[in-house]
Amino acid sequence: MLIYLDSSVLARAYLVDEPGHAEALALLTGESFVTTSTLTVVEVTSALVRAARARRLADLDGALASLDADTGADGPVILIRADQLTAENMARRLVRDHALRALDALHLAVAELSARPLAGDDEDVAIASRHSAQRTAAGVLGFLVI
Repeated sequence: MLIYLDSSVLARAYLVDEPGHAEALALLTGESFVTTSTLTVVEVTSALVRAARARRLADLDGALASLDADTGADGPVILIRADQLTAENMARRLVRDHALRALDALHLAVAELSARPLAGDDEDVAIASRHSAQRTAAGVLGFLVI
């Protein structure tokens, strides 16, 4: 199975006080092929910096180093991107059709345009997200939702 991680899930892998932390961490160490958008690194960096400022994360540098390692060349998460104009046009349609937040729609567009083609013909493609509207839209698009 190929799994596309939304930033709402990946951030939880580094924030031990978040619900779903253990499950998010398990996705990084599991047997599935895990991917996410290059946008996710920016979003998760932001979440970690905010958590550190709120004193929820004691070792910001360590968490950022883990994020870099996990999304680096030898890490378990493969970074992907889609053609910007194509992804933005698709995201705009997703926002209109499903009342999604902009970045949630962009993640689904990248998953559709760039993650799905990485899967084999008989391979399932899943979206891991904590956002209910994004999860619903992912199901409509034919993704498994985890």
